[in-house]
Formats: sequence, C-alpha cells, structure tokens
Amino acid sequence: MPDQRELATAAALEIPRFVSATVLFQTAMAERLGISPTELHGLQLVISGAATSPTQLARALGMTTGAVTRMLDRMEERRLVERAPDPADRRRLVVRPLPDRLDDVADLYSPVARFFGDRLAKLDRRQLAALLGVLTDGRVFAEQEAARLRSGSRKEGVD
Repeated sequence: MPDQRELATAAALEIPRFVSATVLFQTAMAERLGISPTELHGLQLVISGAATSPTQLARALGMTTGAVTRMLDRMEERRLVERAPDPADRRRLVVRPLPDRLDDVADLYSPVARFFGDRLAKLDRRQLAALLGVLTDGRVFAEQEAARLRSGSRKEGVD
C-alpha cells in the first residue's frame, strides 16, 4: 500500500487529468446538444440556480454583458432558456431553463451522475467530508486564480 506522501502525489497528478477529461466530456456533450461549451456552461449555471440573471451569468462566465446577451439570444433560439421580467423588480430580467430540453441534458448527464452516485455511496461520512472540503476549497481557489489571471495580477491567492 502506498504511503501518505505517495498517495498525495498521485492525487495531485490526477487532478489535471480529471479536469481535462471533464472538459472533453463537456465539449462532447455541448456538441451533442448543438451548442458551444460556453453555452453549456451557462446552461448549467442557469439550471443549478447559480446564475439567474444575465449580469450574474456574465460574472460567472467571465464575459461582458453584451456577449452574454448574444449568447442568450442563441440559447433562446435553441429553446434552452428564456428571459423573463423579474417578479421582484420588473426592470430586471431572470434567466430560466426551458423544460423542453432539460430531459435531453439530463439524459446526457445520467451515466456520469450514476457513476459518481455509485462511487460516492461507497465512501463513509469522514471520507465524504474530506472530499467535499477539497472540492469546495479547490473551487474557491480556482475562482480566485481566474480573477487574478484576468486582472493581470502576478500575486497569487487574490481574496
């Protein structure tokens, strides 16, 4: 059995491979849906509720609001999302997924969801908590580094 250092090294080396495979999967999924990978990313943000307005979507995708407007135009043409007045403030818009294509998206994700569901079910609470911590911390760090790179800063770990 490998020792802790060997396991940590193996895990660190596997992360970019996992990310690369995930990007390949997302690209293939976008192709199957007839949209760009960025549009798929936007759709996932809308479906998950992480971005419910064009402005939030622009921020989450690192795009201008003008570029997101054009992207949403294409997504509405493909019946993936709709823009509607925000019930809380009719001057604003909300972006909602349309049910027409949600089944298509769910069908494409179902093998991956089953795989990860099966794998996660085999972990105990301690292992799940550790995994969740690594994933959460990794997401936050990646978001900070993306902001740092976009800003042109050379300083690591923007808050």
